[in-house]
Formats: sequence, C-alpha cells, structure tokens
Amino acid sequence: TGVYLTGIVRDTQRRKMSKSLGNSPEPLELIEKFGADGVRVGMLLAGSDGNDILFDEAYCAQGKAFAHKIWNAFRLIKGWEVSEDIQQPAASKIAIDWYRAKLSQAVVEIDDHFSKYRISDAMMSTYKLIWDDFCSWLLEIVKPGYQQPIDSQTLQAIIDLLEDNLRLLNPFMPFLTEEIWHAIKPRAKEEALIVNSWPKITGENNDLLQQFDICFEIVSGLRSIRKDRNLPFKDAIQVQIINKEKISDKTDTVIAKLLNISSLEY
Repeated sequence: TGVYLTGIVRDTQRRKMSKSLGNSPEPLELIEKFGADGVRVGMLLAGSDGNDILFDEAYCAQGKAFAHKIWNAFRLIKGWEVSEDIQQPAASKIAIDWYRAKLSQAVVEIDDHFSKYRISDAMMSTYKLIWDDFCSWLLEIVKPGYQQPIDSQTLQAIIDLLEDNLRLLNPFMPFLTEEIWHAIKPRAKEEALIVNSWPKITGENNDLLQQFDICFEIVSGLRSIRKDRNLPFKDAIQVQIINKEKISDKTDTVIAKLLNISSLEY
C-alpha cells in the first residue's frame, strides 16, 4: 500500500479551484469533449509531481490530439497491403533495429520514473517515444511507396513494436490502448492488455542510437534547405555531406528514403 500526493490544482490565474469561485471544471463535460484518456493525459501534462497543477483545457486538447495521433498510426499500419514476395528494404531493417534500441532505452527511463513515483515524467517519456520516434520517424521510414505493398517481415515487426507501445501507454490511456489492442487481432479475455506483460528490454545499442541522432540531424537540416529554397520533394537532389568522421554510412539508406536524393557523397 502506498500514498501518492499531488500539488494543489489551480486555474490559469493560479487560483485554487473551488465551488465558491466557480472555477472548477465539470469532469463529465471534459470527458465528453476530450475523451477520458485525453483528460487523463491533460492532467499529467498540466503539472509535474509535487508541484501545483495549473489546469488548462488546452492540455486536455493536447491529450485528445495524442489519442488521434495513435489512432491514425494504427489505421495507417492496418491499411498497408502486404506482400510475401518482396524483401525487406535495408532502410526498414536498420530503422526497426534502431527503434528496438530506443524502446529499450525508454523502458529503462520509464521504469526509473515509476520507481520514484514521477508519474508525469513517465508519461512524457512515453509521449515523446510514441509521437516523435514511432510516428514521426519510424513509420515514415518503413511506409511503402504510394499504392505499393509492404514486405511481411517489416509489417510484423511494426505490429510487434506497436503492441509494445500500447503496453507502455496503457497506464495512462487504458481505454484507447485496450481498444486498439483487440482491433489488431482477436484476443481472449485473459489476453487483455490490462493483464498483459510489460515490454522486455533487449539492449540499448548506444552506437546505433547515436548514428540515428546524426542521421535525423542531417534529414531535418536538408528538409529545411528544401523548404527555404522551394525545392519540391518530388524532385530528386544531389547531397554532399562534410565531417565524415562523425557519420556512419549504415544510415545512408534511411537518408535516401526520407529525402528523395539521387546521390549521396561524403
């Protein structure tokens, strides 16, 4: 048995919420507007452990947007046509290895937060992992070309990683994650997510994580150049990169996939 204490919940003017001031929101109205999971995430976004919570509906709106992001990622994955006849692209293989390492790193961090009752910090680590690393990077790397199928090996790996994401997210968004968990494939009641196991740590692979940090810096920088110079993505570009001593060519296939380049030289 444990006791978990939070700070005082205040409004945006830093006033303590009370019935006499009429500044306390109606929970059922918030749930109707943002969803129960959106409100849960909003409360955790509003304040870190031990500090006063400055409640603002904007945080609940952010929680709702996060729920939509997860649903859209699931729909994207389920919408891919799979082919048994194509090989796994090199970019997909190394990106999946990278995300497994990233997931293991996140699990260690999240476990540490939970052990110290830093619930908001645990949620933020999960939020960044899923929004930034899974949705914004991994899915962008592995998704097949327009009206093209995806190889079966990559698809199965992505579904497995999505399930691990749902395991991490379940304490914060139990309704959304349970629904998607059963939409992935039919499951018996004893296989429900709420009684499922925590993701296993497979190893962080710091070298691969560092390589991808540099890779994403290159991609972000070149995307900015494309935007500043009005270069459409459909137009292939030639790329030359300096500072070769910092960069591994293992991620060249990822850079090529994300940037539509005709040649890459160091």
